[in-house]
Amino acid sequence: MSVILSEEHDLIAALHRGTLGAPPWENFLAQLKRRTAADYANLFFQGDHDWLQSVQIPAAKQGSGDINEIYQKDFGKVAALPHYVMRLNRVYSLDEFLDPNDPRQSRFKALFLRDPDVRFARIMRVAEPNGGQIWISLGRKDSNFSASDGALLGALASHLAIAAGTHSELERQRLKAGISADAIMRLNFGWFMLDGSGRIIDMSEQAEAFVQEGQTLRKSPDGRLIAERADAQGVLRQFLKMRQAGESVVRTVHLSDEPWLDMLLTNPPADLPGAIQPVAIAFVHGERSNSAERSDHLANLFGLTIQEARLALHISHGVTIREAAILLGLTHETTRLYSKRIYAKTGTRGQADLVRLILASIVALT
Repeated sequence: MSVILSEEHDLIAALHRGTLGAPPWENFLAQLKRRTAADYANLFFQGDHDWLQSVQIPAAKQGSGDINEIYQKDFGKVAALPHYVMRLNRVYSLDEFLDPNDPRQSRFKALFLRDPDVRFARIMRVAEPNGGQIWISLGRKDSNFSASDGALLGALASHLAIAAGTHSELERQRLKAGISADAIMRLNFGWFMLDGSGRIIDMSEQAEAFVQEGQTLRKSPDGRLIAERADAQGVLRQFLKMRQAGESVVRTVHLSDEPWLDMLLTNPPADLPGAIQPVAIAFVHGERSNSAERSDHLANLFGLTIQEARLALHISHGVTIREAAILLGLTHETTRLYSKRIYAKTGTRGQADLVRLILASIVALT
């Protein structure tokens, strides 16, 4: 019994480690195959959500079709198939699992047991808390499995459920992280952690992209954050000097007009975890698209003419009506008329209200 417990412990460890694998559980399945002297071992995971891709170990052979499409088309909604009527956590033999006279069940065996020469098998279904399920099967061609093989497989049921649940949650978090990263990319938002001399301690992926582009920000040979505009670099230098003196300050820096890009220089959070303690945090935010593209989006969103949309974009950047008239090549009177139309069409009551609307609109994500 102690040997079995030791083997079970090793398999459990491999099972939980395998949750982070790519693909998951491959090493666990190889260990289980060796332990039971199986000719064949297979694991199929089917999530309870359309966004959660099914996993088959070993992977489907090239040319056999996508396993997710095959499952959804042929088996996903057929409750009469044996894989759904199996009692949870019970270990089945091949004879108990499949009816050889049922062509659908024979096709299921061909796809999910994968080896037509398998004559003896042990198969178990396990469900995870979120609704996903695992089917795990062991196969032999010449000799049957022992009672201890079946007992070992059954002892793994609760751990398989935990591992499947962890896999589902990890995939959910990866999906959320991917959407969040895409939103950050669309917002053109990034951050830098700086020491007292302005050296970059760490930075986000988007901030690194700003540095690599080198149009507004760059990294000096000794690792300091440098703003390309002289006035912006002067503000950054003065801010760091004040922070080194122990002052709590916040400064804003305009980095670029086209596309529009600003930087907020601020103090790091007092409760920042970890041993690294930056002197300053620089948040960078701006527009990914150029003014022409954003003007088109504004025109479509609020029913503005192109000239009105261009004016609205200038107003959202803090440009006065008189300054906007010069930039657009219009008279001051025409610009004032356009501004009234913009406020009427957008339902805003002034520049500050319009700025809030544009920043909160879908235009900010384009």
